[in-house]
Amino acid sequence: MPRSYSNRFLLTLSKPDAVTTGQELAKLCVEANLPASHVCKVFDISRMALHTWFRGGPIRPRRIKLVDAFMSLVEKDIKAGVLPARNLREAIAYIEDILRED
Repeated sequence: MPRSYSNRFLLTLSKPDAVTTGQELAKLCVEANLPASHVCKVFDISRMALHTWFRGGPIRPRRIKLVDAFMSLVEKDIKAGVLPARNLREAIAYIEDILRED
Protein backbone atom coordinates (compact mmCIF):
# COMPACT_ATOMS: atom_id res chain seq x y z
CA MET A 1 0.00 0.00 0.00
CA PRO A 2 1.46 3.38 -0.95
CA ARG A 3 2.42 5.83 1.74
CA SER A 4 0.37 8.98 2.08
CA TYR A 5 1.91 12.41 1.80
CA SER A 6 3.88 13.32 4.92
CA ASN A 7 2.89 16.18 7.19
CA ARG A 8 6.25 17.80 6.52
CA PHE A 9 5.60 17.70 2.77
CA LEU A 10 2.08 19.09 3.22
CA LEU A 11 3.51 21.98 5.25
CA THR A 12 5.93 22.87 2.46
CA LEU A 13 3.01 23.05 0.03
CA SER A 14 1.19 25.52 2.26
CA LYS A 15 4.01 28.10 2.15
CA PRO A 16 3.12 31.23 0.18
CA ASP A 17 6.39 31.53 -1.79
CA ALA A 18 6.62 31.21 -5.57
CA VAL A 19 4.84 28.17 -6.91
CA THR A 20 6.18 26.09 -9.78
CA THR A 21 4.10 23.89 -12.06
CA GLY A 22 5.34 20.88 -10.12
CA GLN A 23 4.26 22.37 -6.80
CA GLU A 24 0.85 23.19 -8.29
CA LEU A 25 0.65 19.58 -9.45
CA ALA A 26 1.51 18.41 -5.94
CA LYS A 27 -1.22 20.55 -4.38
CA LEU A 28 -3.72 19.22 -6.87
CA CYS A 29 -2.74 15.59 -6.23
CA VAL A 30 -3.11 16.14 -2.49
CA GLU A 31 -6.50 17.82 -2.96
CA ALA A 32 -7.67 15.01 -5.29
CA ASN A 33 -6.27 12.33 -2.97
CA LEU A 34 -4.17 10.80 -5.75
CA PRO A 35 -1.02 9.04 -4.50
CA ALA A 36 2.28 9.90 -6.14
CA SER A 37 3.10 6.22 -6.62
CA HIS A 38 0.26 6.06 -9.16
CA VAL A 39 0.40 9.58 -10.59
CA CYS A 40 3.97 8.97 -11.77
CA LYS A 41 2.60 6.28 -14.12
CA VAL A 42 0.63 8.92 -16.01
CA PHE A 43 3.87 10.71 -16.87
CA ASP A 44 5.96 7.53 -17.25
CA ILE A 45 8.48 8.71 -14.69
CA SER A 46 9.79 7.43 -11.37
CA ARG A 47 8.33 8.41 -8.02
CA MET A 48 11.60 10.18 -7.26
CA ALA A 49 11.29 12.30 -10.42
CA LEU A 50 7.70 13.18 -9.53
CA HIS A 51 8.72 14.20 -6.01
CA THR A 52 11.47 16.36 -7.52
CA TRP A 53 8.76 18.15 -9.52
CA PHE A 54 6.61 18.41 -6.39
CA ARG A 55 9.45 20.17 -4.61
CA GLY A 56 9.97 22.71 -7.39
CA GLY A 57 12.42 20.86 -9.61
CA PRO A 58 12.38 21.41 -13.36
CA ILE A 59 9.93 19.62 -15.64
CA ARG A 60 11.29 18.85 -19.09
CA PRO A 61 9.60 20.89 -21.81
CA ARG A 62 8.32 17.77 -23.61
CA ARG A 63 6.29 16.86 -20.51
CA ILE A 64 4.81 20.28 -19.73
CA LYS A 65 1.81 19.83 -22.07
CA LEU A 66 1.00 16.45 -20.51
CA VAL A 67 1.28 17.89 -16.99
CA ASP A 68 -0.96 20.82 -17.93
CA ALA A 69 -3.54 18.50 -19.52
CA PHE A 70 -3.52 16.22 -16.46
CA MET A 71 -3.94 19.17 -14.12
CA SER A 72 -6.86 20.51 -16.18
CA LEU A 73 -8.55 17.13 -16.11
CA VAL A 74 -8.11 16.75 -12.36
CA GLU A 75 -9.36 20.29 -11.70
CA LYS A 76 -12.43 19.63 -13.87
CA ASP A 77 -13.13 16.36 -12.05
CA ILE A 78 -12.77 18.02 -8.64
CA LYS A 79 -15.34 20.63 -9.67
CA ALA A 80 -17.62 17.88 -11.02
CA GLY A 81 -17.40 15.93 -7.76
CA VAL A 82 -15.59 12.94 -9.28
CA LEU A 83 -12.57 13.71 -7.10
CA PRO A 84 -11.22 13.62 -4.44
CA ALA A 85 -10.88 9.86 -4.45
CA ARG A 86 -12.47 8.44 -1.32
CA ASN A 87 -9.99 5.57 -1.05
CA LEU A 88 -6.98 3.99 -2.71
CA ARG A 89 -9.11 1.77 -4.94
CA GLU A 90 -10.89 4.82 -6.41
CA ALA A 91 -7.59 6.64 -6.90
CA ILE A 92 -6.07 3.69 -8.75
CA ALA A 93 -9.19 3.29 -10.92
CA TYR A 94 -9.08 7.00 -11.79
CA ILE A 95 -5.42 6.80 -12.88
CA GLU A 96 -6.04 3.57 -14.82
CA ASP A 97 -8.93 5.24 -16.69
CA ILE A 98 -6.60 8.06 -17.71
CA LEU A 99 -3.97 5.60 -18.90
CA ARG A 100 -6.53 3.67 -20.97
CA GLU A 101 -7.57 6.87 -22.73
CA ASP A 102 -4.02 7.50 -23.99
